[in-house]
Amino acid sequence: MASRKSPRKRVRDQEENVNSLVQTIKVVSDVPTKRPKLSRKTSDELAFAENERKLDEQLPADLRKFRPTGFKFNLPPEGRPIRIYADGVFDLFHLGHMKQLEQCKKAFPNVTLVCGIPNDKETHKRKGLTVLTDKQRYETIKHCRWVDEVIPDAPWVVDVDFLEKHKIDYVAHDDLPYASSGSDDIYRPIKEIGMFLVTQRTEGVSTSDIITKVIRDYDKYLMRNFARGATRKELNVSWLKKNELDLKKHINDFRSYFKKANINLNATSKDLYFEVREYLRGNNNSNGNESSPNKSDSDSNSVNSSTASTSGTMDDLMNIVQSRSPATDFAAKYNNNENLKRNRSFINNLKEYWKRRSESGEENQSN
Repeated sequence: MASRKSPRKRVRDQEENVNSLVQTIKVVSDVPTKRPKLSRKTSDELAFAENERKLDEQLPADLRKFRPTGFKFNLPPEGRPIRIYADGVFDLFHLGHMKQLEQCKKAFPNVTLVCGIPNDKETHKRKGLTVLTDKQRYETIKHCRWVDEVIPDAPWVVDVDFLEKHKIDYVAHDDLPYASSGSDDIYRPIKEIGMFLVTQRTEGVSTSDIITKVIRDYDKYLMRNFARGATRKELNVSWLKKNELDLKKHINDFRSYFKKANINLNATSKDLYFEVREYLRGNNNSNGNESSPNKSDSDSNSVNSSTASTSGTMDDLMNIVQSRSPATDFAAKYNNNENLKRNRSFINNLKEYWKRRSESGEENQSN
């Protein structure tokens, strides 16, 4: 039986619990409470958003899309054509290039679009090998409907002196930083003076994507050019590679031929099956119609007629199934072509031959 605590001891325990609780509350209350402060990143973002708002307020609503993020945008001049400069390598001129030049030409009602293209030496040094030469790239851009002027041997990094020399009002490019040797963004000086016009990129279309696709399907394009008469020397392909491609081509041709032959065989088999089936159905119907008035005949006559119809059906079936073999023509030469017009089946020709032979034998015996 558990011993009970005395009243004095219970009171003492309660007092100790209350004192410990008071001490805990006091310690917690003594801890200073800190107010949450805005982080530096958040304050910078607020300042940046405020700056963007002020820059947008300085422009009409229809021009705000041309302003680069974080920089001002100069108002266009009035009373004369606006000269916009768009530079690029323009190798393998594609849809992305065309749409960018179209955006430049349609940015304002009256625009003179000037394109600058660096030469091969500068391009190969800065960006790498190109597919087309600089002369080919110049001529390609000249034939674009949106371009008014082409500047060959253009500098890789444009400066204020170049813009003043060619009387350029804006330099057009997408807003992403374009890094180069010694600079995180070669267009940053142009953005700072408010002469940068933002254009939108066409996603999924670029010269690098086109070259990547060609490299990925390298063998297919080699086989395509070999089929058009290109030589190993022109394509810079080894003898071993050429024979490997020839073997692949023969295997692919055999697969295609086998697949096509299999399809044709299946179709022919189905057609033959349906023809034989329809023929047998028609024969059975005609035999049934002919035998229906003679239902009162004896059982022996019924059996004989069914046997005869079956044999006749089988003979007709053999006529359908048997192909027109060259042996049929060969056999026809020995029966004076009597069956050539009537029946070209080799089996029936053979039957006619034995029939005539048996008839001639009976005549000899009678004589």
